Amino acid sequence: MDDLINKAEHHMELGEYQQARKIYNEILLIDPNNARAYNKLGVISAREENLEQAKIYFIKALELNPKLSSASSNLGNIYFETGDFEKAKDCYEKAIALDPDNPVPYNNLAVIYKKSKDIDKFVKFYKKSVELSTQRLNDITKMQLKKKETIKSPYMAIFGFIIVVLVLYLLISFIR
Repeated sequence: MDDLINKAEHHMELGEYQQARKIYNEILLIDPNNARAYNKLGVISAREENLEQAKIYFIKALELNPKLSSASSNLGNIYFETGDFEKAKDCYEKAIALDPDNPVPYNNLAVIYKKSKDIDKFVKFYKKSVELSTQRLNDITKMQLKKKETIKSPYMAIFGFIIVVLVLYLLISFIR
């Protein structure tokens, strides 16, 4: 199942929504209660500007998994786009409660507060969004550095082995 989801997400990243939709629908044939698939179908519909269909998918995802923060945030985006800022705000607040380390709903709330000219709340949520985004970026950078170090380790071992063999060869040649 994870392979199918990864394949569908790859198609989404490339903007190949038809292929991604096909795979998510295939996932739903296998697992009709897959909230992630409904959430992603909602994202595809939203990107294609079919907001009503997107809303249906996000609501279905939340019915199946009320703790799916991204579905709540995505539903908030639909309400925001249709001008229902109170419902959008409720969705973003729920997304934050479910995943307090996700910077996206903080940023979205900041936008709502900016529109309503509540500058104190705008600044508060915007700062939190930037703080969390910076933290995520730092975490990603650390993981990439760790990954590079892991890759370097076998090469360093091989290089070390070659050096030892060369030194032994030179020592043996001098002894003769």
